[in-house]
Amino acid sequence: MPSSPPKLNTISISLDTQDPSICILKFNRPKNANALNVPIVQDYLRALQWTSTDHSIRIIVTTGTGKFFTAGLDLLDPSVKETPNATISDAFIEALSKTHEHLIKTEKLLVSAVNGPAPGWGTTHIALSDLVYASPTAIFFTPFVQWGLCAEGCSSYTFPRIMGRQKASALILAGQRFGAEEMERAGLVTKVLEHKDQEEFLEKVLGIVRGVAKLPKESLKFNKQVLFGEKERKELLQVNELEMRLLGERVRKQESLDAIAGFAEETERKKREKKAKL
Repeated sequence: MPSSPPKLNTISISLDTQDPSICILKFNRPKNANALNVPIVQDYLRALQWTSTDHSIRIIVTTGTGKFFTAGLDLLDPSVKETPNATISDAFIEALSKTHEHLIKTEKLLVSAVNGPAPGWGTTHIALSDLVYASPTAIFFTPFVQWGLCAEGCSSYTFPRIMGRQKASALILAGQRFGAEEMERAGLVTKVLEHKDQEEFLEKVLGIVRGVAKLPKESLKFNKQVLFGEKERKELLQVNELEMRLLGERVRKQESLDAIAGFAEETERKKREKKAKL
């Protein structure tokens, strides 16, 4: 008998009431726009690992609580800054790397339900999903160069193959922002779903996914293996290893340290100005 889902502080786990073969994972730091720190990445990995122990779960839907899918890296969180002379902690990079490995290796169908803005990792890792549905409020961009960092989430591999070199460069090199409809045209998003509220958006995604869940199980699994073959998995694992190694180097460069220090100073200045107006 499958074990009960783990109780996690920053990720909520539930099974679809109409089809329990569908597991719903929600980033659950709404007061922080579901931004990533070490605990939330570790919790997400634990949730994914738990789904792999339950063979009745065939589809994993990942979404966010509140208005954001995830705001990406929480640059000022203590757990992210705990490694001396580095903008991002070794613990964060390790947890992120293991999460990517799981997303690459899993045989379960991965669905991203992008319910709102998804900067940084929110944009990159969805390219490892099989299906991506987005709210019209979703915004996609990757400020890697701005922070003196480098591409992650295997985006240096997936983006050019999905969208072409020019659009990939606009995202990764130029840090341009794109709306959901443009990302649908580019191929990163499967479909943009209109909705009145967050609940309706998720229900529309689940309505589609329930239809997929009714398809023959073995055929669905087999065809994912054909589409996403062993060769590509090996290449993605190699890309992830390279990106994470380079990220570990970049976070120790003065360029990145200066960029994040400037961001911290600007954040504190805005807080003081806001407090002064109260």
